[in-house]
Amino acid sequence: METKNRMLKVSSTPTTTAPKVKLSRVSADPIKTGIKTSPTSGKNPLLGESCITYLNYRIQQEEYSSRVYLSMSMWLTNNGYLNAGKIWKKYSEEENKHANMAREYLLNMGVQPATPALEQPVENYESFPDIIRRTHQHEIDITLQIKDLANHALLDGDHMVYDLALQYMREQNEEMGKTQDLVDQLEAFGEDKLAMRLFDHDLSHYI
Repeated sequence: METKNRMLKVSSTPTTTAPKVKLSRVSADPIKTGIKTSPTSGKNPLLGESCITYLNYRIQQEEYSSRVYLSMSMWLTNNGYLNAGKIWKKYSEEENKHANMAREYLLNMGVQPATPALEQPVENYESFPDIIRRTHQHEIDITLQIKDLANHALLDGDHMVYDLALQYMREQNEEMGKTQDLVDQLEAFGEDKLAMRLFDHDLSHYI
């Protein structure tokens, strides 16, 4: 999710196992997820097989995030939160751009990125506040996944992948500030229908 405003917005031998770092609630060890790499994997001496797996996992998770936010957008629009629906649709499109960061890196290294299977996201939500809280937690989960990527790149001695991970972390710094602001507004102004109606109206300034 790109933001205009915070309120809304080497070792010569690569390792073959992921470091023992704490994973997020929805995160998984990419090495054990079964994500397949392309037949051209490993041909570039600058990129180890385990980092390729991590980057393909990043593609999968960013594309899944896009589907999550698209699902939220459709629920919001269908339940009368028209401005919020547009904002979450925008978030969905931006997550695909984040997937392209890892995809383009692999292509630059001569490695064909995987086209991963994606799970179906939740489609029914309790309320607009429920979506805001889920969005905030989702960004926490994604931030922890990217920390895992950065940790692995350092342990693998791959400073170029580490630099890519830092680019993702800068994005996440903005995401966390933005979603925290949304949660703070819920706590400050309440969650009744009138408050949510005014909240949705204010979002028109950020479309």
